[in-house]
Amino acid sequence: MWNALRQGEGLTEILTDFYERVFADPKLAPFFASTTRTRAIEKQYAFLREILTGEEGYFGDRPYNAHHWMVISDELFDYREELMESCLRRHGLEERFVVQFRAIDEVFRKQIVKSEPKPKKLRGEDLPLEGYGTIVVEIGTLCDDCQEAINAGDRVRYHLRTGQTFCPRCSAARETAA
Repeated sequence: MWNALRQGEGLTEILTDFYERVFADPKLAPFFASTTRTRAIEKQYAFLREILTGEEGYFGDRPYNAHHWMVISDELFDYREELMESCLRRHGLEERFVVQFRAIDEVFRKQIVKSEPKPKKLRGEDLPLEGYGTIVVEIGTLCDDCQEAINAGDRVRYHLRTGQTFCPRCSAARETAA
């Protein structure tokens, strides 16, 4: 499938189309209120690239933790899948690869679909759904507030439910405002 996706170029085109539609969709857009389209595309690309190639490179949360706070019904999951399927076909992906792509997403249904928020899990322990924590990041990332780089070794604050991460400058600003 990676070859069919032109070593990622096609995947970028599909995800760009998909997230343009998601961010404009009244059912799906609310789940992305605290992120940018570019960030959503980049994270999904890295996640799918790792699955499709077997090469490590995705450093974000796995599906359970990434979606732990979201209330997503089977119907909404199916709705999202139909939107993705239409994008895959619009970009000319062969039907056998559309079926494979859908099968990959289906593996994560039980981790994503739920009737109430679930605690994020870290090393097998449930974390609280509300409040902030402080952590020293081991891998660089971007601040969810200002989009500036957070370097490995920086101490940051993060929201326990959403996982939003804030650089030292934005963390200080949030503490001053509180």
